[in-house]
Amino acid sequence: FSFKTSRLINRIDDLEFIQTDTEKEALILENSLIKRHRPRYNVNLRDDKTYPYIRLNVSDSYPRLAVVRRIKRDGDVYFGPFSSASSMRRTVRLIQRLFPLRQCRRADVKAVDRACLNYQLGRCSAPCVGHISQEDYRALVDEVILFFQGRNKKLTSTLKRKMDESSKKLDFEAAAWYRDRLADVRQTLERQKMVSLDAGDQDVMGLVHDRGQVMAAMLFIRRGVLLGHRNFDLGATDALPEEVMESLLVQYYSADNLIPDEILVPAGLENADVLEDWLRERKGKAVYLKCPVRGAKKKLVGLAAANAATALAEKFRDAELGVEVQLEIQKKLRLPGPPNRFEAFDLSALQGDAPVGAMVVLENRTWRKSDYRRFRIKSSSGQDDYAMMYEVISRRLLHEELTRPDLMLLDGGRGQLSMAMAVIKDLKIENPPPLAGLAKGRDGAPDRVYLPGRKNPVNFRSGAPGLLFLMRLRDEAHRYVQAYHRGLRRKKGVRSVLDQIPGIGQARRKALLKQFGSIEAIKSASVDELAAAESINRNVAQTVYNFFHIGE
Repeated sequence: FSFKTSRLINRIDDLEFIQTDTEKEALILENSLIKRHRPRYNVNLRDDKTYPYIRLNVSDSYPRLAVVRRIKRDGDVYFGPFSSASSMRRTVRLIQRLFPLRQCRRADVKAVDRACLNYQLGRCSAPCVGHISQEDYRALVDEVILFFQGRNKKLTSTLKRKMDESSKKLDFEAAAWYRDRLADVRQTLERQKMVSLDAGDQDVMGLVHDRGQVMAAMLFIRRGVLLGHRNFDLGATDALPEEVMESLLVQYYSADNLIPDEILVPAGLENADVLEDWLRERKGKAVYLKCPVRGAKKKLVGLAAANAATALAEKFRDAELGVEVQLEIQKKLRLPGPPNRFEAFDLSALQGDAPVGAMVVLENRTWRKSDYRRFRIKSSSGQDDYAMMYEVISRRLLHEELTRPDLMLLDGGRGQLSMAMAVIKDLKIENPPPLAGLAKGRDGAPDRVYLPGRKNPVNFRSGAPGLLFLMRLRDEAHRYVQAYHRGLRRKKGVRSVLDQIPGIGQARRKALLKQFGSIEAIKSASVDELAAAESINRNVAQTVYNFFHIGE
């Protein structure tokens, strides 16, 4: 099991099922329940930003451009999303210069006596005073749609045809106007960086996992041009990449976000057909979910992963122990001086099996691997986290040869801190090190830091460098204790079957595994083959054979 699944199973009290008729219905229901309950073991999309889109309300008699934050199924044309507001404003100004649509918001376009200043600046065709007919205005709107759709060849040919027609009619003023617009469009197209030769719209997902943290990035490609990108900080999770991607896709496109023609992902998804069917239903046309293995699309996925890796590296840099972070932690946790040596503790047990604890140490901005410690729990079955923490902290404080830490960070809230304080009291520790507990935030809230004797958590703002640093400490303790726990369970799983056989001790068990390599190979071996192993006589070989085959 992954760490997430192990913790989930360990805390299950009851199971409740909701039956659905199709996989798609189950997918929609799951997303709805995740939004409603915010379960801690699911990947939660906590990004609350709403990125802007440009809308062209083609259903209006005289359509205009508008900046919106939500996509509606109203038949209008949307372009975006723009991760940068300044980039969006530049695009709006460009379109208004190339295609002078009206900018006024009034419902009755012709309710004025004279044109506005935008007409004088050449940024409006002034339908309000009859300077352009509704037919010509609609032709202008069609050109904007061609620009949005990336049908640039048809757009330039249309402008050139109108310029030639005006010239033949000796309407040189109109011909010059079309000539200038044609030159502006061609110049704009030359400046745009093409990253895809496909004419359709694409979203490209990249995913990176490092030091227990997961970061995703989405590239928005419209008509072959990279329009922008968006990062999703998914925090600490042991979920499989396929689980992360599926959950992220469902949550992102369930919101009011534009669904492209094609979505590129870095790995194949088990429920790809169900997702495609659901996306097709939401978009109203075919949507393709692809995992490219070579070529230009594979490079785009690599580009998205590189963006995610850069964002994660920036997050880690923010969490580095610099002077400002030291002072922030000192102030928030009321420490006597800037902390330099940190010890972080975590526990692990699956349904009470092989309970363990671990301690990691960071000193002088360096992980002190020689000071790391692992603890096999002796006094608790593994079902009582508080008793396990009591034992771990007791054994740590009795290791007097280790340097005294400036802060001991426990994975948990007030309950775990109470156990640590009880240890200090029972052992009569004089001048104990400062303690803090770090608990996971609920319902998308940031993680919370607790101090002994204080009911409410410390007021760290979300994303504060000090809080990120403490989370990084906790995540390293998570990683270390889980690696230790998995190793113990793996060894126990190998030993448990052979240890049930009479006459098989440590030496013979080792000899059998060395000879055959696995339990399955031992089970498949004949008596003669078993007897050929070192330290195994024929009677013992017969016993081993009978253990696996009697009753078959």
